[in-house]
Amino acid sequence: MSNIRLFFSDTLSANLTDKLDKSQSHYLTKVMRVKENEVFSLFNGNGEWETRVLEVSKGIVKFQTVKQLKKKKSSK
Repeated sequence: MSNIRLFFSDTLSANLTDKLDKSQSHYLTKVMRVKENEVFSLFNGNGEWETRVLEVSKGIVKFQTVKQLKKKKSSK
């Protein structure tokens, strides 16, 4: 699996389909050269998810979460 990790501010859940914003899409496709069906990670305060690129259209990446890699660390 790729070690590309991006912060995603919205809620992440199993089989979530959504789009990245323009700057994250640019980074993923132009800088990291990720193509359709390749995987990367999205994370936020609720954990980290393996994510697959479904399509790139007009420079925007549409993705789907595949499985949760890390859960939110509990604070005591």
